[in-house]
Order: sequence, then C-alpha cells, then structure tokens
Amino acid sequence: MTDLAERLGLLRSRDLEAHGVPRSELNLLRNLGAMREVAPGVWAQSNAWVNATAIAAKRIPQGVLCLKSALWVHGLLPEAPAEVWMAIGEHARKPVWTEPPLHVVRFSGRARTEGVEHRRLGSMPIVVYGAAKTVADLFKYRNKLGFPIAVNAVRDTLLSGLSTAEEIWRFAEVCRVTKVIRPYLDVMQARRGQDIQLARQAFLARELARARPPEAPFLDQLPGHPESEDRA
Repeated sequence: MTDLAERLGLLRSRDLEAHGVPRSELNLLRNLGAMREVAPGVWAQSNAWVNATAIAAKRIPQGVLCLKSALWVHGLLPEAPAEVWMAIGEHARKPVWTEPPLHVVRFSGRARTEGVEHRRLGSMPIVVYGAAKTVADLFKYRNKLGFPIAVNAVRDTLLSGLSTAEEIWRFAEVCRVTKVIRPYLDVMQARRGQDIQLARQAFLARELARARPPEAPFLDQLPGHPESEDRA
C-alpha cells in the first residue's frame, strides 16, 4: 500500500478498492503513524507534502483547476489563493463540502475541454488548465476577478515564456474574448516583443533539457576505472 500511496500521492477508499487493498491495511498504517487523514476520506503518507489544491483535485477527479489556482500552479501567483478554484461541467453535481475551501465555476463546450493539462503538484497528480487557456479564462471572468489580474497574467505568461501570443489568441477565440484581449497582446508585442521571444526560447530550452534523459558516463569516466585513474 505504501507503493500505491507514493504513486498516487493521495488515497481515497475507491483507490483501495480498485487495487484490491483491504481497508484494514490502511487502519494498520494509520495506527503505526505511517498514514494520516488530510481531509475527510483523503489519506496521505505522514511525511508527504500536501496542500489544499492537491486535496481538492483528488476529491473532484472530474474537475479542472482554473483561474487563480491555475495561475498559482503555473508559478504566476506567489501564494496559493485562499479558495481552490475548480471548473466543473455545466450539469455536474456541485460539491457541498467545505474542506478545503472551494470556489466552483461551470465551464461548457470547448471552454471546458480544451487547454487541459495533466501535471504533478509535488507527488500529487492534478488536472489544470494551461497558462494560455487560463489567461483567456481570466479575461472572461474579468467582471468577477477584475482587470488587473488578467492584464498581469498576459504580461507574466508571455515574459516567462510559458506561452505565446498565438496560443493565448487561440484560447481567446475559444472563450470569445478576442475583442477585449487584443489590445493587451498588441501592446505587449510592440513594447516587449524581443523580450517575449527570448523568454520563449529560454523556456523551451529548459523544457527540452528536463525531458532529455541523463546521459550515461563513458566507462573511462567512472570512478575506479583504469583509464580514469591513468588520467588522474
């Protein structure tokens, strides 16, 4: 069961049932101090780093982290918001629990299905809207969240290299906010176009380096190898 907890990050009863793990094993690990209940019906290893965003993602597997929570996941907010922002389907049942604090919004059609990314938050798998989609969503919810957070998101997303103006524009079309977002994209491109290009190149280089498997050393580079000792 500890292997399952390490792989999934957080466990619910349905996870135990799906993998044929008896509830008694969870109770045993809890009594030994190896597992702890981090929210009603949600369990984690005692030494695991857990936060409200990951717990909400676990409790609503069909939901997608969005808006302020998505900004935080992408590193565009310095602190996690007080409420976890979660998008659910137009006809999905709204969660009624209060732990962790939750702000639910309803998306439909392409606005719900496009731009979804599967990531990990620490050791926890999560589903979140990508940076470009989140920018478009923020402009769609500008009357509720305000213009400043949306405008800052455009700037920070482009200057961090997380996305391109073309990607933001595509999701602006999906969310039907092209008229309101166009001036901000035009200004950023005119004033910071070169910075945006360099940031994107740097971001892609980091992603490529992260995805590349580490190269195995040549035998003569290994400690103790005769040729390595000869060079020393």
